[in-house]
Amino acid sequence: MKARNRQRWIQCLTCILLCAIGTQVGAEPYISVRSGLACGTCHTNPTGGGQRTVFGTVYGQSELTALGASEGEVWSGAVAPHLALGGDARVSARQFDTDDVDDELAFDVDRVSLYASVDPHERMTLYVDQQVAPGGAVNREAWIRLNFAELYIKAGRLFVPLGWRLEDDSALVRQATGVSMAQGDDGVELGFVRGPFNAQLAVTNGAGGGGENDDGKQYAARFAWVSSRGQLGVSGYHNDTDLAERGIAGIFAGLNTGPVTWLFEYDYVDDQGSADSEQQVALLEANWLVRRGHNLKLTLEGWEFRNGPEDRIRTSLVYEYFPWPFTQLRFGARIRDSDDAAPFLNANEAFVELHAFF
Repeated sequence: MKARNRQRWIQCLTCILLCAIGTQVGAEPYISVRSGLACGTCHTNPTGGGQRTVFGTVYGQSELTALGASEGEVWSGAVAPHLALGGDARVSARQFDTDDVDDELAFDVDRVSLYASVDPHERMTLYVDQQVAPGGAVNREAWIRLNFAELYIKAGRLFVPLGWRLEDDSALVRQATGVSMAQGDDGVELGFVRGPFNAQLAVTNGAGGGGENDDGKQYAARFAWVSSRGQLGVSGYHNDTDLAERGIAGIFAGLNTGPVTWLFEYDYVDDQGSADSEQQVALLEANWLVRRGHNLKLTLEGWEFRNGPEDRIRTSLVYEYFPWPFTQLRFGARIRDSDDAAPFLNANEAFVELHAFF
C-alpha cells in the first residue's frame, strides 16, 4: 500500500514539475515571492505573518485588490504617533465528505486575531498578536525587538522560524514539523537582514508556549536569499527534552515564471526517544495570477513515514479573490488520501472563506 501511495505522489509531483519547466511566460509566502520582497517588508514580524507594516498595508490596498483603493482612501494602520493596530478575521462554511461517515456542513469562525505595535523610538518595537476567537483568548506572539541597523534581537513569545510561514496550519509540512502559527514559544531570536540575504536564529523553551520543565532548549535557524526572480532558503531545527529529541532539516524555494509563482518545501524529520521515527514531507504549490485581484492556487503535499503510519497525500485547489481593500474571498476543495482507515485522513473538503484584514 505504501508503495502505491508513493508511486502516485511521484507521478503527480513529476507532472506538476514538467508543467513548471514548460512554462515560458513571464503571508501568504507566494505574495512575497511574486513581489520579490522579503516577508519583513510587509509584516512587522521580520519572519512574516501577523500585523502588516505601513508598506504592507498600502500594498494590500493598492496592488492586491481588483479595484484598488481610491485616492485619499488608503489607510496606513497608524492610529496615533508610534502606535499601529491591525487584525485578521477568517470565517468559513465547510463541507466534509467521508466514506461510511455522515457528511458534515459547518459554519466556522476559523480565526480572529488583533495586532498592536508600539515604536517608542527607531531602535525599539513592542508587539502583540492576540487571537480572540474561536474559544478563549490565546496569545500567539508578544515580544520586544531591539534594532541595530542590519541586526535585531527579539525576546518574548515568538513564532519559530522554519521553512515557509504558511497561513494554513493544517498543511502537511506544518503538521509533520509541529511548527505552525497556532501559538508561539518563549525565547529569543537573533536576526540579520542585508540586501538580498536574511537569516534568523531562535532559542526557545520548546514547550509550545507552555511552562518549561527541563533544561533542554529548542533551536531553529532559517536562511534565505530573496530576489525578484524567486527565493531560496534552508532551515534547521533541534529540540532536546528529557522525553525525546527531534531534528529537522529542510529546504524551501520560490520561483516566478511569468504569471505563475511556485513554492516548494521539503523537510526531513528525525525523532529519537521511546518511539524512533523518520519522516519526509514535501509541498509544491503553483499560484497563477489570472488577473489583478484573482489568484488560482494548486497545492500538492505528501507525507512519508518510515516504519510508522501510512503515507498521506493532500491535494488542494483554491481560488482567491480580492474584490476591494481589506477583503479576500476564497473558494476551495481539498482531497485527502491515505491507506490509514481513520476517516479524518481521507475526508474530502469543500469550503468558502471570507477573510477581512487591516
